[in-house]
Amino acid sequence: MTLCLVGLALVSGCGSSAPTPGPADRSIEQDLLRGVREIRTTHDRRTLRVELVHLLAHLRRLHGTTETARRGRELALQGFEATLEGTQSQLDFVENDSGEVAAATRDAKRADHYLRRGANRLRAAGQAFGIQIGELNGY
Repeated sequence: MTLCLVGLALVSGCGSSAPTPGPADRSIEQDLLRGVREIRTTHDRRTLRVELVHLLAHLRRLHGTTETARRGRELALQGFEATLEGTQSQLDFVENDSGEVAAATRDAKRADHYLRRGANRLRAAGQAFGIQIGELNGY
């Protein structure tokens, strides 16, 4: 009888339980949603650039406790970094390229490339958290 109870205790203790999301995991998810909201609502590229720099700094300090959160964080970082690069290219286009067709074309292509990449990575980050992120400013 004792042997059966020991065996039962061992079997019941062997199940794998998924780690519960911690505060950092929820903070990563909140940062993702906040950044997406900023991208959608901030029309001034300089202001958006500043917001993305602050958001990236905060995300870099966080470390997820679950594989989902770690994957979502990495994708969010990639997405916001690419969006920041695309936003800078948009600023370069406006500020530096008046009359310079070749430079303007280069900056416009770079902006399109990075903004598309950023949107795709942010949608993937959302999927990691079970959140559907649709179109981001045309991308």
